[in-house]
Amino acid sequence: MTLAITTAAIAQETEKPKNSEAETKQEAEGPGKNIGSIEIGTYFPLAFGNNFVNDGMDLKLGARLSFKVDTYKGIYIGPYFSFFNGNVTNRELLGNYYDTTNYTLGLVAGYEKHIDKFDLSIGIGVGASSYKNNRFEDTATAVWLNPEINYRFTNYLGVYFAPELRHDFMNIDTPAELEDTFKGVNYLNISFGLRISLGTAYKHL
Repeated sequence: MTLAITTAAIAQETEKPKNSEAETKQEAEGPGKNIGSIEIGTYFPLAFGNNFVNDGMDLKLGARLSFKVDTYKGIYIGPYFSFFNGNVTNRELLGNYYDTTNYTLGLVAGYEKHIDKFDLSIGIGVGASSYKNNRFEDTATAVWLNPEINYRFTNYLGVYFAPELRHDFMNIDTPAELEDTFKGVNYLNISFGLRISLGTAYKHL
């Protein structure tokens, strides 16, 4: 999937316009159109605080994919997906299973500013999160805050770095004495990877 996306971006970068007077006039008259960006990269989950993930799991590397659509003067919105795995280290706390996989599918919105070859943004997101294992599945509502910095080494290709402060509101029925452990999970996640900028506006930044 990454290879296909990268190939498409390189084609966008290297494709030579036909000798058309209309296209030449369009480039001369305007700054082009910013469509948005696609990001795909690694995802390092870091749980913290008093909760069942931090107290009972060893989290593993995952992946993150987002598609930001530019709507109006730097404001963007788009779909978001991430996943990671975890091995159970405290079966007395969590029960008789060995590992889990977390999937989060949601929507992000925010503001992005272009400064030379850098793109700086701040966004918020909300989505549905699930913790699946071989015995059952727990669900949650995830909300997160996501600052980000991107560097474009060509008009269309670049790299991004994005810390993510996230909280999962768990849908788990637990005794009152265990609510602090099972009702919510705090994360400080780190993601970095490839960014593909879409649209002709990036030629003029």
